[in-house]
Order: sequence, then structure tokens, then C-alpha cells
Amino acid sequence: MKDLTDTPALKSKDGNPQAVSIRIEPRTMSKAKGTRRHDFRIGKLPKYVKADRVKLNRTLMPLRPLGQIKKENAELRIKASRQRAMKQNAPVIMSGIITFGTVAAKLFESLPVEQQDAAFRELAKGVASELNTSLESLVVHLDETTIHAHFTLRAYTNAGLSMSEAAKRGTLSRVQDLAAAVMQSYHSEIERGHRKWDRIAAGADYADTLHRSVRELHYDLPLEIETLRQQSAEAKRELEALVEDRDIQKMELDADLDFAGEELQSRQLELARIKEDEKAHRSELDALIASAEKTRRHLAELDAKAVAAEKKEKRRRTYMARLAKKEAAIAAQKVALVQRTEAVEAAEAALAENTRAHVAREHELAQREQRQEEQAEEARIKSADLDARAGEISLEKEQVATARSELVTEAEEVRAQRIELNAGLAAIDHVVGAVEEGKIWVGENGKVALEDPAPIYTAPKGLRDRLMPAILRLVRKIDQTEKRASWVEVMMTRVRNLMVRSDLPKDLEKEARDLDADWSK
Repeated sequence: MKDLTDTPALKSKDGNPQAVSIRIEPRTMSKAKGTRRHDFRIGKLPKYVKADRVKLNRTLMPLRPLGQIKKENAELRIKASRQRAMKQNAPVIMSGIITFGTVAAKLFESLPVEQQDAAFRELAKGVASELNTSLESLVVHLDETTIHAHFTLRAYTNAGLSMSEAAKRGTLSRVQDLAAAVMQSYHSEIERGHRKWDRIAAGADYADTLHRSVRELHYDLPLEIETLRQQSAEAKRELEALVEDRDIQKMELDADLDFAGEELQSRQLELARIKEDEKAHRSELDALIASAEKTRRHLAELDAKAVAAEKKEKRRRTYMARLAKKEAAIAAQKVALVQRTEAVEAAEAALAENTRAHVAREHELAQREQRQEEQAEEARIKSADLDARAGEISLEKEQVATARSELVTEAEEVRAQRIELNAGLAAIDHVVGAVEEGKIWVGENGKVALEDPAPIYTAPKGLRDRLMPAILRLVRKIDQTEKRASWVEVMMTRVRNLMVRSDLPKDLEKEARDLDADWSK
């Protein structure tokens, strides 16, 4: 297995379709509940989930109660000597997802199910070990577009640090290295994703390398999908136009080739006829030459036999006349033969030129068909790339739908909490006003009575359980204070009556006046 940390990543501005990738995000208690519902398919299924394939999902590790995890987080903070109490919106778990590029997904799906599960387990446990925390759940989803796995981690390390403190940039990069290393041990062709700064160096926009938020994806994805659909449709139209143009050109070239073939066949027949005529003329010429030679022999015989001069001369003139006619015919035949030979040579040259043109046209047709095949292949590749990108965006859209569902659930919980909070505040304001206006008191039977108790009963039960004991103690304390004040006033009246007696000593009389003055202040 190659050492990924020492191997330079291929610099490309695009994502790697052969890569495995991990994303980890914190989850508060309310979001953790939504994550649990999504991961384990609890309740209503999202629209992008294929209901008939839910049974194919594989739970490799169930999630323990979230309350236990939250309690354990608090204990780890105490162990780490944290002074401040844990915030209500503090993360309880870290939600993680293991995804694949379009090519990597097919490679991974070719593995047996046992090896797939073993790879997911090894990677999830390795991530938990790298982040010094515990693995809480692991489930494989097969009911969406492509295979992927969801896992959760405890949001605090074994040392009591939150993941925001423990997981830095280098740590998350090592997690990506770990993901590629583990998956390569099961399939050697799965790779690490391209690093963000390598993609930027290769020409990618910085915004394209960021993991977009749910809100951004909510607005961006429909536009991107529509753009890809338009590009795919345009590519298909171009491909159809190329195929149609190629078919038309092929029909035209086939017609030209058929015409050229017919013309070539016609010229070949004409050449054969000319050659037959030439052969016939040669036969006639040979016969004339033989006849002339025979006549010459007769003349030689006549000269040799010394025939009578008159008879000889007469016969000689006859033969000379015949010889002149035959030589004239031979000359004419030779001229005709030369002309026919020239015609044959011209026909052969035209036939050769026509054959070369035919071969050149066939070569041109082959090259044109090759170019059209290359253009069609480029169009098919472009269409396949667009379809692959559309698949990736579809997966992102599914993830956005999940996140939106979680946000809606969280918003409903926050709305319910706000209503309870407003009811609680109204109950507190009502009790405080009743105390100020004396509309709450302790009756003769010793029980506390409130003129209008209705607002208190609209408050949440938990708040009532915490608020009512304090209200009762406060009202009883006020009642005791008022009774004590009345008793003190009675006692002071008795003291005044005592001080006005005539038989009171002078020193006590002065002290009584001072005491009365102090009481009246």
C-alpha cells in the first residue's frame, strides 16, 4: 500500500472521481435527534429515499441514547477541570459521512458485502482513534443514488476537549489520508481526493473548493442542475446533428462511390472492347504482311526462273500493283493501329486516374468517418461527464434535502421552546405583579391563595415545578413579615402608653422620647 502522505497529489482544478471523501460536522442535541432519524430511517422518509430499498441498508453499529452521550461529555469536561458549565447548544455528537466519487463508487460496489462492511468499520474506528474520541454509530445506506455510510462520534475527546478545539486543519487532512489508505487496502484503484490548495493552484476557483452550506446549496443546486440539463441537451443535439450530418455525407459519398464504380466498370468494358478491336486489327495486319511476303516470294521466283520478258513484265506489273495495294493497306492499318494504341493508352491512363481518384475518395471517406467517430465519441464523453456531474449534484441535493429536513425539525423544536418560554415569562410576570398588588396571600387555613392562577397553569410543567416552591416560600415570608410588623406596632403602642405615665422616672422619660422619635423616622 502506497504511503499517501509522501505521494504528491495530482494537481487538478476538478474533484477526483476515483476518490473517497469524509465530512464531519457537529450536532447539537436537537440536530442530533434529526441525524438519528435520518441515519436509521426513523419516521417519515425523505422524498429522495427509495422506499423499496430501505431494507437493504445495513446497521453496523446502533446509536446509544443521546442523553448518555451528553452526560458523558459533561463528565469529561469536569475531568478536564473546565470551570464553566456546558452550554445548552453545545454539540453532543459529530455527524460524519463517507462518500465516493462516481468512479470510486463503482469500484467499491464491486467488492463483496463483507469487505465493504469491514472497510467502513475500519475507517470509522480509525477516524475515532485519530480524533481521540469514541465511535457511537455506523450505518450503510443503499437506498439513495450511490452507496455511502453515516457514522457518529462523541463530540468531546477522551481528554475533555471539544472537537472544535481538537480537530484542526492538519488533523482533518490526515483523516482524508486515512480514508484513502484504508479504502486502498480493499481496492487499489480508489484514491485520495485532490487537496483544496492543489486544486486552486491548478486553476480552480476558491469558491468551488468550499463545502457549501445548506442555504447556499438550496439556491445554487437548482441553477447548476438546470445548467447541466441545458448543456446535456445541447450536447445531445450536437451529437444528433453530427450523426445526421455524418449519415447524409455517408449517403452522398456512397452515391459518389457507386457512380464512380459504375463509371469505372464502363471504362473497363470499353477498354476490353478496344483491346479486342486492337487484337483483331493486329490479326488482319499480320495476314496482310504474310500475303505481301508471299507476293514478294512469287516475284523473286519469277525473276529467278527468267520468264519471258513480256510475260514476266506483265505478271510483274500485276504483282507490283497488288503489292502497292497491300502496302497501302498495311500503312493504313499501321496508322489505325497506332491510333488505337494511343486510344488504349489514353483509356488506360484515364482508368488509372479514375482508380486513383476512387482510392483517394475512399480514403477521404474513411478519414471523414474517423473524424466524425472522434467527434461523436467526444460528444458521448462530454454527455457522460455531464451525466456524472448531474449524479453528483443529485447526491448533494439529497444531502441538502436531509439537512433541510433537520433544519425544519430544529425550527419546530425552537418554536415550541419559544412558546413555552413566553408562557413561563408571562407566568413569572403575573406572579410578580400579584405580589406587588397584594393579589396573592396566605389564608386563614395556612394555604397560599392567588386571585388569578390561570397564567401559572399555562406555563410548562417543568417551570411550574421549579417556580411554585419559590413563590410559596416568598408569599409565606411576606405574610410572616407583615404579621411580625403588626405585632411590633402593637408592642410599640404599649411602650408609648407606658412612657406617658406620670410616675415614670425622669431618665426613663427622656429615653422614651428618644425611642419614640427613632421609631417615627
